[in-house]
Order: sequence, then C-alpha cells, then structure tokens
Amino acid sequence: METSDAMRQKMIDEVLAAPPGGDAVAREAALRAWERLANHLSPLIGETALCAMYARARHVTFPDMHPSPAMHELRSTAHLLDQLATQLASMAPQAGADFNRAMLQSFTRLLSGLIGEALTVRLMNTAWTERSGGKST
Repeated sequence: METSDAMRQKMIDEVLAAPPGGDAVAREAALRAWERLANHLSPLIGETALCAMYARARHVTFPDMHPSPAMHELRSTAHLLDQLATQLASMAPQAGADFNRAMLQSFTRLLSGLIGEALTVRLMNTAWTERSGGKST
C-alpha cells in the first residue's frame, strides 16, 4: 500500500512530467499545475487562504530564501501565479523545476494536514486529470 506522501508524490511527478518543447513549455506546465489546483481549491478556502498557504509552503520549504516584498502582498490567485512565473523565469531550468516540485510537495502536505489526505488526493486528481479529458491516469 502506498503511503500518502508517495501517492501525492506520484501525482506531482505525473503532472510535472517533462512535456516535449523545451524549458518554456515546462515552465508553462508548472504554472498550469498551480493554476488548476488553485481553481479547484479557491472556492473551498478562498484566494487569501490559498495565497497564505503558498507563502507558508515557501517558508517551510525554503526557510533561507528571502521573500520578495510582493510575497507579503499576495491576495489573489492571479498575483500568486505572476509571482511564481517571475520566480521560475529567474531560475535555471532545472533549479526552477526542482523549486516547483518541492513547493507542490510542501503545499499539498500542508493541505493534507488541513483538509485530510483523502480530500487532498481527490482534489489533486480532479484538478490535474482535466488535462486528459477528465480521465484518471
């Protein structure tokens, strides 16, 4: 039986699997994963709470990374995605991919602690399987 972390990790690996097309396409896929997760989670907890969880995940995952002034002002999903896009664009491709993967792991772990593992996995599955026409992978 898979552990909850392993199950979430597998889903993250699948959604972030390197698409053909190079670094720009990979960055877009990373942003799309966050956008889809946010679109499903925001109605449940609100955009402000989602942004606060993102900021918390970043602080927990990268405690030595100095937050940009804009991190303290995150209030909307659009602003969060803009900040993430800027962050990823400023990094080397592999560093950006590693950063994004670590952030998704931390964010979904925090989410699981708040709403439970079953609902977290269900939400991730719903958000991310839309890319394949609603079919589970």
